Amino acid sequence: MLNHDILGVVERQVRTWSAGDAEVYAAATGGHSPAFAIPLLQHGGPQLGLTGADMTQVLHAEQSLWLHGELPAHGSMVVTKTVENIYDKGSGALVVSTWESEYASTRSSCFIKGEGGFGGERGETREFSVPERLHEVSFFQTTRDQALRYRETGDVNPMHHDPEFARRAGFPAPILHGLCTLGITVSGLDFTELHARFTAPVTPGDELRIERWPTGEFRTFANGRQVLIGSVRFSEVDGR
Repeated sequence: MLNHDILGVVERQVRTWSAGDAEVYAAATGGHSPAFAIPLLQHGGPQLGLTGADMTQVLHAEQSLWLHGELPAHGSMVVTKTVENIYDKGSGALVVSTWESEYASTRSSCFIKGEGGFGGERGETREFSVPERLHEVSFFQTTRDQALRYRETGDVNPMHHDPEFARRAGFPAPILHGLCTLGITVSGLDFTELHARFTAPVTPGDELRIERWPTGEFRTFANGRQVLIGSVRFSEVDGR
């Protein structure tokens, strides 16, 4: 059972990175983007720190990112993690955590099935939508080892590489990291803010259909169903 004493817990760690780390991320997601800051800040994965939870019941629900300035090619920074909220969604609990640094801040929401009904606040739900008129469509063929390559960025969740763990979680095989799908979706974009919701799993080897709008909205499909929706705020140098 999830230990609710994690609420309000603050941890500080030093993160160090090199230009090679950015290349590993680009190789795993099909290109460079400011979204590299997400695995850099929350190294190990968004599921870390959910003490007591059955990790086979944890799903990555949402992710946000704010860039405070240009991330150097290499360097180090102090990252402060805070477990900000635990919401009661009825069928499960939603744990919201933030990671703050001088260069960027990121927020993850993890849904834990079966942990709801404890009488807590339900919390607000962010609404995502896209314009009616489609602007840009592209396709990305993921590989069978896509999750193993993304694992090299530091996210070691066994949901993405351990077949037995994935089966206990209700999946026929390991699924792709939501953050990998997100990185592929926003690859090549230059932005200062990002918000996304993961709506369905992707299996390594699936082809992704990516839809993007000049106003920043995006969504991604695999096997005919939406797996991701969100938006970015473009940086001034992007010129859009």
